Amino acid sequence: MGDEFKMITTVLGGLALFVYGMGLMSNGLKETAGERMKAVLGYMTRNRVCAILAGATVTALIQSSSATSVMTVGFVNAGLLSLEQAIGVIFGANIGTTVTGQIVSLKLGDIALPAVTLGVLGLMIARRTVSRGAWRTVLGFGLLFFGMNLMSHELKTLARESGFISFFSLFDCAPGASGRLPPLAVLGAVAVGTLCTMVVQSSSATIGITIALSEAGVISFWTAVPIVLGDNIGTTVTAALAAIGGNANAKRTALAHALFNILGTCLVVLSFGIVLNGGVRPPAPAFFRLVDALTAGDGFAGEAAGRHVAMAHTVFNVANVVVLSFFIPLLARLCQTVIRNDRSRKTVRLEPHLLETPEMALHAARLALGEMMRRSWTIASAAVSNCLGHVTVDEDSMENGEKEIDEMQLRIRDYLVALSQRKLTERQAQMLPELVHCVNDAERISDIALRIYRKTSRVQSAGIPDDLTGEIDKMLSSVRVFAKCTVSALLKTMPIGRLVAGEARAMEETIRLGVSSLTHRFAQAASDGDGRRPRDLAFLSVLSALRDVSRHIGNVAERLPALV
Repeated sequence: MGDEFKMITTVLGGLALFVYGMGLMSNGLKETAGERMKAVLGYMTRNRVCAILAGATVTALIQSSSATSVMTVGFVNAGLLSLEQAIGVIFGANIGTTVTGQIVSLKLGDIALPAVTLGVLGLMIARRTVSRGAWRTVLGFGLLFFGMNLMSHELKTLARESGFISFFSLFDCAPGASGRLPPLAVLGAVAVGTLCTMVVQSSSATIGITIALSEAGVISFWTAVPIVLGDNIGTTVTAALAAIGGNANAKRTALAHALFNILGTCLVVLSFGIVLNGGVRPPAPAFFRLVDALTAGDGFAGEAAGRHVAMAHTVFNVANVVVLSFFIPLLARLCQTVIRNDRSRKTVRLEPHLLETPEMALHAARLALGEMMRRSWTIASAAVSNCLGHVTVDEDSMENGEKEIDEMQLRIRDYLVALSQRKLTERQAQMLPELVHCVNDAERISDIALRIYRKTSRVQSAGIPDDLTGEIDKMLSSVRVFAKCTVSALLKTMPIGRLVAGEARAMEETIRLGVSSLTHRFAQAASDGDGRRPRDLAFLSVLSALRDVSRHIGNVAERLPALV
């Protein structure tokens, strides 16, 4: 009893170290790869091939398809990606996650303890966030393989226990003389893989466990492959949970992820019926023949068992992506049919799930700021145009618009406060106060807009000299161009951001001088013909307010380099 207890606790301890090491490695890679993930995001919008490559790259960098899936659902919910782009990313994530299985299947146990030692020493010395992320990755890598070694060693002993053997024999998928796998056993193995991944919430971890069981001889190559298929279905639960409370497209993305793995599993299971005769070898399904042909060693004889399991995982996902990538538009339409449109406003949402990936959360916050700036300037432009008599704007619209800007300010500030509590790099931490200042500037523009609107009746009753109307329109056009450039730079990652920042003060100064000239000329013209009774000078305050709007736009534009 004592020996059995020791074996079980050692296996569970090895499993705990393995899962913890994998999580540590993933978090470390996120910290070091944040900038790369932001760069990869820019390629997601091109086409489905780029989206697939982006998903594969991000997942390979952070070693977690679940994290990529949750991130992608967050992007869609935040309005950063379309449904078809997100489906492409999800497809790519399924390829990227196979890198983890390939790494785990390598015989790297000898470097486990040296990696742990280096990781701990590095964390004791390193101070910068990126450096600590790199050393955390090394430590996680070492713990992962140390836990794998513990599991594998004890599982070989445990595999000789009769109770252990009888349990796994329930899911033995070894084929008969015809080469066909028993259907019920296959479905049972798929179910086991699905349930295990749903519990662990990481397909990479359950793939690692499957590899350990295979190398210990507990399960055969025939049984391991259906379990791997189930692991891929189980990982879709993470994205489904992330989509709860999201908009329609977020739910569709989670549904597409589930359909991808379910359809792929069904196709592969059906392909088990295609049996090939191997000459001197007994007949076997074509899928198994392909995996064995791509991997060194005879998988049917139990050679390189872990490598064969990892290769089966890779072949499944790559083949699945190759086949289903042609049907991404059809899959998107199917998901749109199943999940109807919601009535949520099509705008940038500050998605909570992105907080776990600060670089992406900052990107979303910047886009939200860009949307806020766009709306603030729209209100300000409408207020000035209303004063000039070019358009008619009702008071309720202005007040509702100003209240909406106030609400956006609160949401963005609360989001940035929540983000400040995460682990941030020095650059990310420096961006937070800059964003807060910009949000305050955007809110001040809407306040000024309301002040301008309330001068309308006085301005229109007093009138504006005809010879100044054209110049006032020209000045308003200059401010409009300034605002448009600043908003465009916020909403897109492009060189214009630095261009606007470099010229911001010059543009603002030009507008200030123009407003001063107009103010002087208006003041001179604001008296009766006999020069005794001055007209209402309300429009002077409107010109002053327009200058203030330009100043707040300039404040945002000047901070653009710190936000990219």
